[in-house]
Amino acid sequence: DSAHIYYDSVISLVGISPNSPLAKQRADANWMKAWLYNEQENFYTALNHFFEALKYYEAHPGTNTMHLYTIISNTYYRVNNIQQAIVYSEKNAAMAEKDTSKMLQAQAYVALAGIYIDKGELDKAVFYLDKMKAYMPDPLEVLINFAYYQHRGEIHYKRKQYDSSFLYYNLAHPFAAKSGHVLNKTAALFYLSNNALKLGKLALAKKYADENLKAAEERGAKIGKINALLNLSDYYHETGNNGKAYDYLQKAVALKDSLLLEANVNQINTLAAIYETDKKQKEIFQLQTEKYVQSAAIKEKSFLNKLFIAAIAGLLVFIGLIYRIYKNRHQLLRQEKELQYQKITDLEKDKQLLTIEAMLKGQEEERGRIAKDLHDGLGGMLSGTKLSFINFREELILTPNSERRFVQSVSMLDNTIGELRKVAHNLMPEVLLRFGLEEALRDFCSSIQASSGIKIIYQQLGNKRKLENPAETAVYRIVQELVNNALKHAGATQIVVQLTMHNDKTTVTVEDNGKGFDNKKNASKGAGLINIQHRVNYFKGSIDIDSEQGNGTSVTIELKA
Repeated sequence: DSAHIYYDSVISLVGISPNSPLAKQRADANWMKAWLYNEQENFYTALNHFFEALKYYEAHPGTNTMHLYTIISNTYYRVNNIQQAIVYSEKNAAMAEKDTSKMLQAQAYVALAGIYIDKGELDKAVFYLDKMKAYMPDPLEVLINFAYYQHRGEIHYKRKQYDSSFLYYNLAHPFAAKSGHVLNKTAALFYLSNNALKLGKLALAKKYADENLKAAEERGAKIGKINALLNLSDYYHETGNNGKAYDYLQKAVALKDSLLLEANVNQINTLAAIYETDKKQKEIFQLQTEKYVQSAAIKEKSFLNKLFIAAIAGLLVFIGLIYRIYKNRHQLLRQEKELQYQKITDLEKDKQLLTIEAMLKGQEEERGRIAKDLHDGLGGMLSGTKLSFINFREELILTPNSERRFVQSVSMLDNTIGELRKVAHNLMPEVLLRFGLEEALRDFCSSIQASSGIKIIYQQLGNKRKLENPAETAVYRIVQELVNNALKHAGATQIVVQLTMHNDKTTVTVEDNGKGFDNKKNASKGAGLINIQHRVNYFKGSIDIDSEQGNGTSVTIELKA
């Protein structure tokens, strides 16, 4: 906390001017704040400050620029944004090829190798690791040594060569401990525990998992703690203690849920968009400069014209002609100023739309990623747990009472799996991707009616036409949010959802017969309606809320899509 205060003081004193003589100090303060957030696993905020530092160092390319490319690539990699990680790793590699420093080249190669391992392109990863093999380990570069041996281990692990992977993970672990970075230390222990389980070394697996949990709890590393809990769950499953395995799995899931809730609202793609739109801001600055120059030119021309008129006061006809010329020029300059102002306004609108688009896209990508993790990861583990219970049942002799309790437990596990699939479906409905908006809304209304017992009527009017994917997603999310608001707050017994397609616009109406409210301003405070407003603004639409106390609520949204 004290470090943040000092770095914020530097940033405040220097200001935001790129021409300040202390611009480098401001960049370095942002860099160090980013490191602090990175260590605290607040990756979204860390990226924001890394990009602030990069604005200076891209204008002054050198070793620090390459270090920043590496750090930004690694941070994108940690939040599973592989595409952006590749972009900055390739920028780094291109600079490294021109540099004579072996360690700077190694830094670029090891980052690219990690990304290709994650993509499953193991031969490409080996190619980059082989380029640095001759000078590994380096006597000073602890982090590069750790990454090199860790990646070697991951390649062998993915190829199911568990003896070789265990050897390399053991080589990586001391460098992780020496680096002092809790993220590296917990990652090394996580892979060692996984590998030990594959080799049947159960005692070692538990030892590494316990060390990982202790290190993660001491430093507040939530991702490291999740991985340690998963290791312990796998260990107890392998030793036949499925009760303890399930307890550790529940703890990991609960911690992961809390981590997702604490995620920064500014998504990664939004940060990248803001960074790119800085170029537009420079264009706006240039246009403003031209406007001030033209204003000065108008004043200068006015003075010269008056001087010229005074010198030839006797020639009235000629004066009239000069005056007309002056007036026409003045009008042209004023028109040019208005055009410049319009250009500035248009650029600002473009920047706002670009930011909103990136935010909405980031939200949908994050929903998709979480849904995939829940369905493929946690859903698969729960299904495996259920199968394990059923297989274990065949080896037991139970009393009728115990038999009934066992069946109830399996039924509860079935319900849990069903609820998990329902959550994953709500996050990214497959029917929207496969069959389009109409079927997705019809399916959504039916499922809500079945689960809540409240009558929901769906109607589609007007033309039947296919919207673009972003528009279909926006309409679906709007209906989803409005229906959920009605269920939570209105106390309604009936909800009507109406979708109307016109040639050039789409209208959504959601009405309920609930309790309504007196002041429309109360409806604008929630995060849900703020998200709806973002989507409406992006499609240049409008939103109208009509409600009275005791007479229900009607929300009508019109999108130009």
